[in-house]
Amino acid sequence: MLVKDIMTPNSTSVRPGQTALEAWKMINQRQLIGIPVTDDDGTVTGIVSREEIINAGPRVTEGHVKVRDIMQREVYILKEHALASDAWTMPANVFPVVNDSGRIIGILDRSEVGHTLFKVASQKFQQAEAIMDSAHNGIVAIDKEGTITTFNYAAEKITRRKKSEALGHHLSEVIIPHGLLDILENGNYLSHYKFSVGYSSGTHTYLTNRSPIVENGQVVGAIGVFQDISEIEFISEELSSVKQLNKELETIIESSYDGIIITDRSGQIIRANKAHERITGIPAAHIQHMTMADLIARGVYSQSVVDTVIEQNGAVTLSELTADNNQLLITGNPVHDQQGEIVRVVINIRDISDLHNLKNQLEQSIALSERYHGELTQLRSKLIDQAGLVIKSIKMKKVMEMALQLAQVNSTVLLLGESGVGKEVVAKAIHKHSKRSSGPFITVNCGAIPENLLESEMFGYEKGAFTGANREGKPGMFELADKGTLFLDEIGDLPLPFQVKLLRVLQEREITRIGSTKPRPINVRIIAATNRQLEELVQEGKFREDLYFRLNVVPINIPPLRERRDDIIPLVYNFKKQFEKIYDIQKEFSPRVFKDLIEHQWPGNVREIKNVVERLLVTSTEPVIKSVDIPLNMTPSQRNEPHKVTVQGILPLKTAQMELERQLIGAAIKELGSTYKAAKALHVDQSTIVRKINRLKEKGLPL
Repeated sequence: MLVKDIMTPNSTSVRPGQTALEAWKMINQRQLIGIPVTDDDGTVTGIVSREEIINAGPRVTEGHVKVRDIMQREVYILKEHALASDAWTMPANVFPVVNDSGRIIGILDRSEVGHTLFKVASQKFQQAEAIMDSAHNGIVAIDKEGTITTFNYAAEKITRRKKSEALGHHLSEVIIPHGLLDILENGNYLSHYKFSVGYSSGTHTYLTNRSPIVENGQVVGAIGVFQDISEIEFISEELSSVKQLNKELETIIESSYDGIIITDRSGQIIRANKAHERITGIPAAHIQHMTMADLIARGVYSQSVVDTVIEQNGAVTLSELTADNNQLLITGNPVHDQQGEIVRVVINIRDISDLHNLKNQLEQSIALSERYHGELTQLRSKLIDQAGLVIKSIKMKKVMEMALQLAQVNSTVLLLGESGVGKEVVAKAIHKHSKRSSGPFITVNCGAIPENLLESEMFGYEKGAFTGANREGKPGMFELADKGTLFLDEIGDLPLPFQVKLLRVLQEREITRIGSTKPRPINVRIIAATNRQLEELVQEGKFREDLYFRLNVVPINIPPLRERRDDIIPLVYNFKKQFEKIYDIQKEFSPRVFKDLIEHQWPGNVREIKNVVERLLVTSTEPVIKSVDIPLNMTPSQRNEPHKVTVQGILPLKTAQMELERQLIGAAIKELGSTYKAAKALHVDQSTIVRKINRLKEKGLPL
């Protein structure tokens, strides 16, 4: 931006001897901020502005004040081709502008320069922001505190976070840092770092370059540019897969126990595998220069399967007897081009005499498999008995079989099920039969620890980390569970801010104590558990999607007690023995009590049945516990009598049906808390519940 672009044109000037009133009239007439003062030779000797005239006061109007009395004698003259920004750095507010000949051609107001420069800067900023938003690559910049200052449109798409949700927030609250925060500490440039992120739609691969932002030799921030290279990776993998597929095809053909020959439609052999060499004795390298007619002439085959395939235009199977009295089964299959013409014939040669041997081997293998299956079942039953578990139902046996299978690996396990079904018992069984059984088993109830204490309890702290901290510091749960198992119960109750930190620990396999900058590696197996629907929490934004996928490696759904009633009586006897030993009492249950206990719905599951058994043993005064001793809140009348629908008055059948649906669905959602659980209780799909709710709203019948 040049001076001539923003100056006010003016070629007039005043002399020092003229009155200030004359200068004022010239300034107003030409709408100038000021006017140059020149001598008799036309040389600029000063400048008089509106400000000087106004400051001179009322005397100006009397015509007694001369220009020389009020003009600024220290004047800064600008040439028309000078940069406008030069005027901003000068101490004056009004500048005469001259051309290359030195003739006055205008006046420049410093405030106008400021407005113009600000406007240009704003346009440049908008252009820069538009350029960044137009970039295909995601761009994220942070200041030295880790707060996001730049977040373009591509970053929104990649991270699935809006710019309004990112700007002004700490980087770790928005996305996984992936080393960008480390740039603030070391100031090093890191390039071509590749990482993958799993979404509900699939896994995406990103390539990122991270650079420090340096001002006056100091790192004041960092910028990360990352690109979704999933498509490039896919194309690269496709090219590699084609090569690999060709190699695998070669390997498959050569690995086939049957002889394989590929010919063209004239019978010219294109290739043959080693199995054909074993069957016929002709080396594969020699046979590729022969035709099917040559093989017939040498007595290898008595007829050409290629001619028969061409004649019938379909698959053909022939039988041949070799000189060694081996029975061969020869099958020829045509390969057609896009016009339907046969261009290749694939011939498969099988020695049928080998099938008898294979049949005998198969029968032996089946017998061994059945024996091994029986031994495995017995072994699993012994392991369950050793774990001290009371299991009778098929569903729970399958759960424990899966648990014992997972005990042999270190995969993260997510235990799902209602409160009281025995999630911690299953977690302990996995730990007990794992290679980590000699290590600690630490249980953490995520819903019982206050949010402000979560980080110190889980990660520990150094001495003097905060007021009231232990002088020697304290290890966290992750350190205490090192080389063992950490059981995170009620994982769905974790607050969102801590979920970010937990996700980083699970990814990096290291923790940093509060008050420390040195990370500590950890060797911990994670088993999480919850009685909540994590998928719904993810949809509601109450649980991070990336943490959900990190925990949901191998889910185990533990059925409620009402779905495995075969376990009720064994559990009753087990708890009965425990409490008889604890309280030194001996009592029996009448058959009616067992029937009532089996018919109860057990909303509290195993925990409830344990409490009920203890209550019956300690409150009953008779040696035999009867049905009347059962607590009132689980009596048979309340437990077995189904809910009845009572109709009062006559109304249209469709109206009554909709009203019944409204009451049932409303009551189920109010009691159970979600459409998913309501659908399960009403024995319909969740989509059916949602559809009926929308229909009721359309009819003006909200829940």
